[in-house]
Amino acid sequence: MNQDLEMVVGLEMHLQLKTSSKMFCSCSTEFAAPANTNTCPICLGWPGTLPSLNQRAVLYGLQGALALNCEINLESWFDRKNYFYPDLPKGYQITQYQKPLGYNGTFRMKKKNFAIQRVHLEEDAGKINYNNGNMEIDFNRAGITLLEIVTEPVISSPEEARSFLRELRLLFLYMEISDCNMEEGSLRCDANISLRKVGEELSPNQVELKNMNSFQSIARALEYEGKRQSKILSEGELIKRETRGWDEREQKTYFLRSKEQGFDYRYFPEPDLPRILLEQEFVNSVGNNLPQAPGERQKKWMEEWGIGDEEAAVLIAQKPRAEFFEKTACLAHPQEVAKWIKENLLQFDFPLEIPPEYLAEIINRVEEGELSSTQGKEVLQLVLETGKKPGEIIREKGWKQVSDEVYINQIVEKVLEENPEVVQDYFSGKEKAIQNLIGQAMKISKGQANPQLVGDLMARKLKEREKNG
Repeated sequence: MNQDLEMVVGLEMHLQLKTSSKMFCSCSTEFAAPANTNTCPICLGWPGTLPSLNQRAVLYGLQGALALNCEINLESWFDRKNYFYPDLPKGYQITQYQKPLGYNGTFRMKKKNFAIQRVHLEEDAGKINYNNGNMEIDFNRAGITLLEIVTEPVISSPEEARSFLRELRLLFLYMEISDCNMEEGSLRCDANISLRKVGEELSPNQVELKNMNSFQSIARALEYEGKRQSKILSEGELIKRETRGWDEREQKTYFLRSKEQGFDYRYFPEPDLPRILLEQEFVNSVGNNLPQAPGERQKKWMEEWGIGDEEAAVLIAQKPRAEFFEKTACLAHPQEVAKWIKENLLQFDFPLEIPPEYLAEIINRVEEGELSSTQGKEVLQLVLETGKKPGEIIREKGWKQVSDEVYINQIVEKVLEENPEVVQDYFSGKEKAIQNLIGQAMKISKGQANPQLVGDLMARKLKEREKNG
């Protein structure tokens, strides 16, 4: 891309809310049901039917808007967005246009505030499938509850767009208002992209990108489109205002249609639905009871508990994992807890079938010298396999770390007497020979000797022997 140009991107995200029924009827939102089985006269747009608003969708939408620090319209309403497409049975979509639920929000990520233009509720359209050249329409998705989140054009690179979406997805997973499954269409994203010279006004001829089904494809589509537009501008031509699709196989965008503008949709208030009226006291109550955001948790861990940035990112990636860490960190040293989870538990699905108290007990026993690190890991593995308490397993196996200096000193002397050649190797500069000697001492103690104490005594005895000749 031309170095004199900068990329400007705005994102439009559609989040399927975790409601059991659709936005305006009682049809199920079950995924992968047989085609056209989760439908009724209302979501199929039969004449004479009337929509009925899903109250839980409004609550989830309000929670989403507040999580993005939006101002809330205490009075909002739905509008009809008119367009004709095979997967839109009514010939219009019920959405919020003039008065969205939330507006003028911000989302903070890595010390940068991203401006959120609006957050509004709307229904989904159906889905078009192509089978042997035939168009088949599945209306199961028609009427599904959606929350649309529109950013201002404040994103400046494909990588920043990808990071933004990942962080936003994590936020809503923590809020549990959506499963955010991109493969199932629960989280979809369109992007508006244009290029400009640094310091110039934003061009009105933005290109909308669609059909991107992963964070990686969004980044690739923006990268490709940036290069395509840069080439057009370098040839002295203008960018056309249009909607383009992303071809994942060809790794390029392609023309879909000229981009519509607001007046093309002939918006007007939905006459069959009453206005949404919220009381400020209710909005305040919802806002005060929002779950703690992932970023706030990470900040606390790093500032108060000394958890490193890498460990914090791993722990926060899944809400059940983060909750397990926090509960365990209240019972053992937080940095040790983070280390143990990262090294020993990432391959397991959270929530684990063992309570946090079990891991904390193992960590504390290792910290206090009752168990070696190796023994602790073996105890943890057996706890995961059997569900038994750590203390019970330790008693059954007879695993208890020995820190008796007299006993360990006797073992060290025995190993040194029986391995004069290894001792001589150490004296001749082969420093790794001491690990051989320590290993033999641990073997004699059946792994129960405190390895730190063994190492210290072994090094001290070797130094004495070398000094005495």
